[in-house]
Amino acid sequence: MRRTVMALAAVLVTVAACGQSGPAPARQGDDARPTRQLAPIFPGSEALPAPDLTDDGPGSLVELKPVKGDPSFDEAGAIAARIVYRSTSGLDGHPTHVSALIAVPSGPAPKGGWPIISFGHDTTGLLSKCAPTIAPQFWGYSTGMAVYLQRGFAIALSDYQGLGIDPGTGGRQHSVLDIPTLGNNIIDAARAIHRAAPSTSTNWGAIGAGEGGLAAWSAAERAGAYGAGMNMVGAVAVSPLANLAPLADPDRIAAMSTPDQYRLQIRTLQSLATVQPDFDLDAHRSQKLGDEWDMLVDCAPRDVPAAQQALNQLTPKDFQAKDAAAAADLRRRLQSVAVPSPYSGPTDPPVLVAFGTADPVNPAAGVLKATADACGRGEPIVVMRGIGDTGEINDQTMQNALAWLQARFDGERPADVCVGAA
Repeated sequence: MRRTVMALAAVLVTVAACGQSGPAPARQGDDARPTRQLAPIFPGSEALPAPDLTDDGPGSLVELKPVKGDPSFDEAGAIAARIVYRSTSGLDGHPTHVSALIAVPSGPAPKGGWPIISFGHDTTGLLSKCAPTIAPQFWGYSTGMAVYLQRGFAIALSDYQGLGIDPGTGGRQHSVLDIPTLGNNIIDAARAIHRAAPSTSTNWGAIGAGEGGLAAWSAAERAGAYGAGMNMVGAVAVSPLANLAPLADPDRIAAMSTPDQYRLQIRTLQSLATVQPDFDLDAHRSQKLGDEWDMLVDCAPRDVPAAQQALNQLTPKDFQAKDAAAAADLRRRLQSVAVPSPYSGPTDPPVLVAFGTADPVNPAAGVLKATADACGRGEPIVVMRGIGDTGEINDQTMQNALAWLQARFDGERPADVCVGAA
């Protein structure tokens, strides 16, 4: 599921490299020691002030630890940190703690401060240990972040609620279907980087793929009610998990054949059980699958060969609903947790939805249903429909997506709103 994001990062690296000139900044000695302020790794990088850990609500900081030695951030001359910030559960309104990776470009900030991008990562798993910010090399996300830095954006990568922080220590269990929480986490990540780096602007946008695309879209829907104090200019949602009701279709289940398809089905079912505790998992999994469930849900199982073998031996029969009523119930439940949400409307920031018509994992029918429903509510949706699989994205598509978001920062109104949304 990370292939879209990794391809996006590769495309952006190529695009950015075409505009680079001059030598890379000189490197300081490895024996430099931080003082009261967090010293930048490179000359010209901003020095983050001592973190203000005052608890004044969502987006305020709980912890800030500098990140050093990452090649991508080093090459960009940026200063980076892993933070823990306060957010809010969208299910019950309970305060939570969420972790994130933040980075600020080198050099003096432009007038008004560095614009912020809050980046939504694709599905990495459902357990705390599946967080990108605690993975080796951040699972490659710092590479994509560095490109935004070189283009003059400060960037925050939220782990999302339940990832990176044990649910028993201030967090909540993660679910890829907890749409309001995902939106809150993206909004509060933007608040948190602005809190940590005063040279950043209050103008911000969101971009993400897969689960991250859903999070970015949700942030746009929640910006008016929840995002006070910041100005969201727009969101880009690449192949978002916007409406997964097609995953309940018996024909779709019968056609599953790849590990990515099985992983999404497993994570969707488990996520639904998290947000709707009365959901009967056993009505949608075989006894054999149920016995192996915990191992297959785990993003880093103890016995990797056994987990891989279990995944390779899955068949569509392991996911068949026990009867027609169970299949209908699953579709209804998945539809109930899809975008658009009840609080969306015409005053939301614009959302660019980019997807492929032949995506083998995330059904295009669900994305089209979401865009049609959102336009029916008056949301300013712009559709970028590619022929084929979104995973095989090309330079032109992603350049257009990034240019679209830049135009929102420049104050331009989007064209072609809701054209081709159904």
